[in-house]
Amino acid sequence: MNSFPKPVIDSMADRAMRLHHMLWHTARDNWMVLTPEQQEVFHHHGWEPPRPSLTAPDPVTGKRDIEFNNGSGEDFLFMHRQMIAAVNEILAELGDPQYPRVEGWPTVPSPEDTAYPVPPPFDIPGDTGTAEAIRSAKTQEKFNQIRAWEAEFTDPAKLRQMTLGRLGARIEFGIHNTMHLRWSAQMPEYRPGGDEFSIDPRWDDASYNWLADTYSAHVNPIFWKLHGWVDARIDDWMAAKELTGPVPWSFDPPWSGPVGHDPHRHPVAGLVVQAHPGNGEAAALQSILGGMETTVEHLKRAGVGEPARFPVSDDA
Repeated sequence: MNSFPKPVIDSMADRAMRLHHMLWHTARDNWMVLTPEQQEVFHHHGWEPPRPSLTAPDPVTGKRDIEFNNGSGEDFLFMHRQMIAAVNEILAELGDPQYPRVEGWPTVPSPEDTAYPVPPPFDIPGDTGTAEAIRSAKTQEKFNQIRAWEAEFTDPAKLRQMTLGRLGARIEFGIHNTMHLRWSAQMPEYRPGGDEFSIDPRWDDASYNWLADTYSAHVNPIFWKLHGWVDARIDDWMAAKELTGPVPWSFDPPWSGPVGHDPHRHPVAGLVVQAHPGNGEAAALQSILGGMETTVEHLKRAGVGEPARFPVSDDA
């Protein structure tokens, strides 16, 4: 079932949610290729990532590696678990028996799955790199890699050998990014990325839900099937380690952007859920939105662009 209740879609399409998701991914992925002046802009606005997700480019090859051991993988798992918790709040309030909570795929859908068909490949004007990555993600060869990743990330013996941070980092730049690209469908238009850093309000319409864009992916119902699958790997890791109770994060809490009034709650999604005209949460949300708008404008002036759209690493 590919639909999702409209109140969830509308909440996730909120401009503040879009900006937060984009800035969070951009800060982590870009940090090690920024100049000190550009890093200062992120720092000044509270968006300096404590744990970048990718290394600086190799001086010879230019290749960037995944940060497996700095804990950035925990940040990835934690932030998206916060997003799921916020959506579950909306679903609980709606009381729709068809959608009691976010439920991920029990297993990643095969090419023959008619409920979640893989859209055909397509061209993206001005972005041949993403178009090629999407084309690759839709192949049988890449699905075979997805199945291999899935087998490893659900194997208790393999999970016992991994830290939670390493697991999260491998999932993010392997199977997770691949699934985002694999289920991306052709759109009438695409928000400019790279050096453009475009956040024109025209892209805030709920119909813009492209899975290959951090500004829009979470508006797409497939995002929640995909991330429900990712989130379940935390529970598998806990079970493999024979751990019970709260997740033993290495940081208190891991990083999900500038800290809100409750560091264990998503700093924007929680407010989106609770905001109603005239209440304190609505005022707080508007303040955060204004701050993010200013952050983006300052980043643009500093020449900061957006990172590659969901890059997939062969080393994951």
